Amino acid sequence: MLWLLLAVVAIAGTRNAGWAQSEEKPPINAAASPRPSPAVSPQASAEPSPTPPPPPYNRLTWRSVGPAISGGRVAAVVGSARNPKLYYLGAGGGGVWKSENGAATWTSVFEKTRIASIGAIAIDPDNDDVVWVGTGETNPRNDVIAGAGIYKSTDAGKTWTYMGLRETQQISSIAIDPRDSNRIVVGTLGDIFADSPDRGVYRTTDGGKTWQKTLYLTPSSGVSDLKVDPKDFSVMYAGMWHFRRLPWTFTSGGPDDGLFKSSDAGATWTRLSGHGLPTGLTGRIGLAVAPSDPRRVYALIESKDGILWRSDNAGADWTLVSKNTLVDQRPFYFSHVDVDPSDADHVYGISEMLSESKDGGKTFREIADGVHVDFHAMWIAPNDPKRAIVGEDGGYALTLDGGDNWSFSENLAIGQVYHVGYDDETPYRVCAALQDNNAYCGPSNALNPNGIPNRDWENVVGGDGEWALPDPTDPNFVWSDSEDGFLSLYNRRARQGRNVSPWLSTSAASFNISRARYRFNWDAPIAFSPWNPGTVWYGGDAVFQTTDRGESWRPISPDLTLDDKAHQQPSGSPLAYDVSGAEYTDTILDIEGSPLHRDEIWVGTDDGLVQLTRDGGRHWKNVTPPHLEPYGRFEIVAPSTLVGGTAYAVLDRHYLGDRTPYAYVTHDFGAHWTSITQGLPSDQPLRSIRPDMRDAHIAYVGSEEGVYISYDGGTTWRPFMPGMPAAPIFDLRVQPRYNDLLAATHGRSLYIFDDLTPVQEFGRATAARDMLFAPRPAYEFSLHADEDSTYTKYYAKNPPRGAMLSFYQATPGSSPPAVRVYGAQRRLVRTIAGDRCVEKKPQPFVTNDAGLNRTTWDLRENGPVRWNGAAREAYKGPRTGAYVLPGTYTIQMTLGGRTFSQAIAVRPDPRVPYTAAQRAERHAYSEAALGKFSAVDAALNRLDAVIASAQKAATANASNATLSATLDHTVARARDVRGELTADYHNDEDSIQIPGKLREDLQGLDLSGTGGPPTQAERSLAARVAAEYAAAMRDVSAFFASDVATANRALAAARGAPLSESQPAPKLDCATDESG
Repeated sequence: MLWLLLAVVAIAGTRNAGWAQSEEKPPINAAASPRPSPAVSPQASAEPSPTPPPPPYNRLTWRSVGPAISGGRVAAVVGSARNPKLYYLGAGGGGVWKSENGAATWTSVFEKTRIASIGAIAIDPDNDDVVWVGTGETNPRNDVIAGAGIYKSTDAGKTWTYMGLRETQQISSIAIDPRDSNRIVVGTLGDIFADSPDRGVYRTTDGGKTWQKTLYLTPSSGVSDLKVDPKDFSVMYAGMWHFRRLPWTFTSGGPDDGLFKSSDAGATWTRLSGHGLPTGLTGRIGLAVAPSDPRRVYALIESKDGILWRSDNAGADWTLVSKNTLVDQRPFYFSHVDVDPSDADHVYGISEMLSESKDGGKTFREIADGVHVDFHAMWIAPNDPKRAIVGEDGGYALTLDGGDNWSFSENLAIGQVYHVGYDDETPYRVCAALQDNNAYCGPSNALNPNGIPNRDWENVVGGDGEWALPDPTDPNFVWSDSEDGFLSLYNRRARQGRNVSPWLSTSAASFNISRARYRFNWDAPIAFSPWNPGTVWYGGDAVFQTTDRGESWRPISPDLTLDDKAHQQPSGSPLAYDVSGAEYTDTILDIEGSPLHRDEIWVGTDDGLVQLTRDGGRHWKNVTPPHLEPYGRFEIVAPSTLVGGTAYAVLDRHYLGDRTPYAYVTHDFGAHWTSITQGLPSDQPLRSIRPDMRDAHIAYVGSEEGVYISYDGGTTWRPFMPGMPAAPIFDLRVQPRYNDLLAATHGRSLYIFDDLTPVQEFGRATAARDMLFAPRPAYEFSLHADEDSTYTKYYAKNPPRGAMLSFYQATPGSSPPAVRVYGAQRRLVRTIAGDRCVEKKPQPFVTNDAGLNRTTWDLRENGPVRWNGAAREAYKGPRTGAYVLPGTYTIQMTLGGRTFSQAIAVRPDPRVPYTAAQRAERHAYSEAALGKFSAVDAALNRLDAVIASAQKAATANASNATLSATLDHTVARARDVRGELTADYHNDEDSIQIPGKLREDLQGLDLSGTGGPPTQAERSLAARVAAEYAAAMRDVSAFFASDVATANRALAAARGAPLSESQPAPKLDCATDESG
């Protein structure tokens, strides 16, 4: 089936504009001939504005939850010839990533530019620290995102400098002269949705300070590929390609397209034609020049005459060597070719499958079994042909043995999510429907101390996942869909899915949907009735309804679209059809029922309509905002959960060449609409919108770059992206019980903003100047470390363990505030203050910033006294006490001179079936053990202080033999008593060579305070340890009453000070701390 085989994408993406508003660019010479244009400086291309200061909620951040088990589209890959561990890759919607350990782990290095789409990456052949990135991928599916120029790093990706070419939008190629790093040639495809003069070949001879456009044909033709002779930078080849995308189709190929050659390093160009090249129209062209014999050139050409051509004399003559479609399955989406650096006959076809030929392109065979299909990029080490990295729809794959074995992308959260789903379990699960990577459901909190591993994600549908929503009546069932209206109901317990589509089309009807009974968008929506969760809706051109989990369906609407038959013809022209379902139009994109009014259903279509029924589908009304041009996409129409008649909508028109953001709100069921875009970047299309579920004045909108928030019902917007990289936001949902905001990013997988309370209360907090927010209930979850043993280990972030405590202060305090937790009868349970070690650096437990802050109470009590003299930090004893019993506690903070208090409910782990009495038994058991532990460590600290003091006094009184002898005896006795308390281990394996003492026995008791009642064996051990404790503490008391007293009398007789029984608390030493 098509849904299992194709790598196809939906929902349009566009150019990321950073925080800047659009700026006019001075015109440059754009003559319709391949002649150079005057030099253009980077500034003339409207450099994106720098990121503004962090907003006041910068301490509250989004967290990435994955999944990384299946990546997203990687459009650019490159490695280092010098350093076999160094690689960079560029994702279609996920930015630039760097690995310095052979792809074992990756670091995102491009986030500060606020640009998500990457088209090309090049490492300076003379210096690995110099890296160039061309933004805007050139695989122009309907979810392609525009870039914003070319960037350069001179410090191996730590920082980036904008170097111009912003308006070119999509950059396909970068070539750097190995003998002169200031000479760079760039191939740009340009805007794929509108005519533009900003496309073609650009050249710089001063390192990017100025650029010349040296090859330009028409406002709709740009560079699909550009390759350079590896031995002579003056010789290079470029493929020129006309491509235009519309909401309902695309065209690939035009009369001006073709192959060009330069012999003067890109300064001038000559069209190559005839001499064996195809005649007639051509489309996308992929190129490769053999490093071992640069006279050998391969050209993969979209043409009706063939597929792969070869020249053996540097482009003078050409031979058609292959018509095998394996080499180029879908020319507009793939069309790349590469050559073994050591063998000009060994050529790779980079298409749906990765294939190779060892006879100069005459015959090909598939390789890279097991690697995700749909390849877009390949880099082969010039000094080691067996080492290569490829980019594909599933991420990347790396081989070190010429393709016999591959390591896969399982450690990059660059999934291109269409929509996010969630259930209401504790903790709740989220679902991510991924472009060409199935749909997965996994935990929002894995209850694994390492984080959320890949293994916790469950595949619920194959193909291109668009929606995956747990059934609200039973989260064991997950509704998922993929292209062409394929709807699946997955049973998690049975691990089985079944087709529950309301309509199944024939192949002929799917190929030409103007003849189909029903039409379904690539991103056909699923929705549940708020007033009857057993009712499910599915969108085609009509709304379908089932009440029996898909056994039967009935339409509850007529065709709600424009039904323009001219837009329903097979897509792709003029060289070849490409009917994947991604261009299906005149369909429904969103269905949402109002939770306030039964039978109220809102619908948004992909041809620019908003439809409403208030009687369950018996009657429908077109309530589209007035004066809109047709064919825009109403991606989301979201009714308010708080105010009747209110709905928010976003319209996307970037497919029509219009990047303006469109957002609307109605308060009277669509009779009147108000445009609400103030504060949004003027060239970022919008993809999603969601009103808050607790404050009717708050709304969230998702753009091509990220999330924005409004506190005044959409009148004004401000960025809401703390901790979130740039990425298109295709969906926003609020998990109502947890009050979390969920974001489906199309390039960085799923993100969660935990507990919106401080955001929702922000206005009230700023008016009060200081505020401690009411925390949500906290669960004492039991964690289990389930190690992921894969080579490319990956863990996403859990929420903080325990209770999240958020507060606001207008100005920082004179010192960081402290948190105090009280139990019943105002008993102080915990104080949270001071510093802790985080990644070997001291960080305050409680931040002290102006604005919103957040800290965490781990639900433990204050810890016991710690033994400062232990050999290692980890051996000094527990930092915290037992977990508190479930119940209600009081959080107290002093802010701005005022004391604030909030109650918090602590709840037990719902998976653990102990009674309150059983939990209390366990807690009392641990508390008793911790009390003894604290007393022992306090005694050890006293003994250490006496030893140090006695040694110092003995040195000072060395001439007094009697006193010195008394003090030496005291030191010896103190060491003996200390030896009864602890074995004083210095290393982990000491315990198998030295028997433990009282302190080690106490460590063998459960100190956590969680779980069921102590077992008989635990009680027996505790009783024996208690007897050991009583005897040891009697010796401690006797030592201080006798030996220390005797020494103090001797010191007094010699007019000396008594022995000290305390020492200053040691300073926090993060350099040696083993906890983080």
